[in-house]
Amino acid sequence: MLKGVIEGFYGRDWATAQKHMVMDWMRDAGMNAYIYGPKDDVNIRARWRSPYSPAQMTDLAALKAAAEARGLRFLMSLAPALDITYSSAADRAAIAARIDQMLTLGVADIVLLYDDIPSEMPEADRDRFVSFAAAQADVANSVLAQVRPRGGSVLFCPTEYCGRMAGGDPNGSAYLQMLGRALDPGIEVMWTGPEIVSPVIDAAGLRQVARVLRRAPVIWDNFHANDYDIRRIYAGPLGGRGADILPHVSGWFTNPNNEAEANFVAIRTTGAFLNNRPIDLDDVFAAWMPRFRLAFSGDETVPADLVRLLSDLFWQPFAQGPESTEMLALARRLLRAHRPDPADPVWQAGLERLRGFEARITRLFTLMTEVENRELFHTFHRHLWEAREEIGHLIVYLNWLDSGPAAQDAFPDVGRIHNFYRLGFGVGIQELLKRDEDGQYHHD
Repeated sequence: MLKGVIEGFYGRDWATAQKHMVMDWMRDAGMNAYIYGPKDDVNIRARWRSPYSPAQMTDLAALKAAAEARGLRFLMSLAPALDITYSSAADRAAIAARIDQMLTLGVADIVLLYDDIPSEMPEADRDRFVSFAAAQADVANSVLAQVRPRGGSVLFCPTEYCGRMAGGDPNGSAYLQMLGRALDPGIEVMWTGPEIVSPVIDAAGLRQVARVLRRAPVIWDNFHANDYDIRRIYAGPLGGRGADILPHVSGWFTNPNNEAEANFVAIRTTGAFLNNRPIDLDDVFAAWMPRFRLAFSGDETVPADLVRLLSDLFWQPFAQGPESTEMLALARRLLRAHRPDPADPVWQAGLERLRGFEARITRLFTLMTEVENRELFHTFHRHLWEAREEIGHLIVYLNWLDSGPAAQDAFPDVGRIHNFYRLGFGVGIQELLKRDEDGQYHHD
């Protein structure tokens, strides 16, 4: 089973050294395959008809060699469907020419990406193909025929690549049903789960998809992806996937954070999951620690408890970290009192815990400015800055309540700085759309 990483996100792709670093992490995590497919490579998607230049071919050959030196299978992506005419002889020749380029590199494993494209068949193709899916399958089958004599394979990412895009019912999708019938049985099909970013992937859903596609899917997992929300970053473990689903897939690729340095925990825990090993976060954080060496300090690093705190602050897309969850719940309890009694020992104990949490975040922020690995620092700096500012603002407000303000007093009072940086167009939109604690909008 293929187990690895797909560099398939929107945004700037990783630098060569970062790709090698990620490959090292993949090898150590027990993964065996790397898909090259960054949207930032215009030859893959936006200018797919343009052949790679000799210099680019040299770089790709070096990347393939780097992957194989680490025991990783190297797969190459092509995304021709933004503007393809499926029945065009010229477009089909351009696809064949690209595959020939890959074959000259010794790359025979091709990933055809039909994701995030217009979902209607071009007018010019309607006399040739009975459906959009049939047109895509015809191209994929021809690519497989081209690479199969070289021992190659084809992975296919469909336009309906999750349950939501299939109308919530893959079994009722005419598109997926056609793919299941028309695709050569040797072609693997990718699937992200019930959602584009799936909180949970379960066995029942995978069995349903397998019946429709007539093959077990290859998971394209966006659990740690952040290209859809660049304000966030995910440094916590994989979640929402149990070992019982592994018999129902034929491969698994994680599409992680855009920021390469943020992906250590994602890759390490995904690798453990795919190799049916328990996820031991103590071991994961211990392995991550050397990257936090402080400059000019010998072997001193950011302390282990603060590295764990870094992960906790930026945990998962659908959950806060354990400590952050606890601290937010504590703050919520304290704030239920409109005017708390500063003499209340429960209030004081809670306030002291939150002050200690703020101190730890501030200490982490300061030490991160001193790490030798500047890419790691810059990866987390703006996110840590925000966390420090927000917890600081909360503590200033709680301290104001602790001072026993009069009933008519309002915060901020004289001498206290308002949270003035909460401005900008995006914040303005958020202020218009009032949500409850569950994220639901209510219009009165």
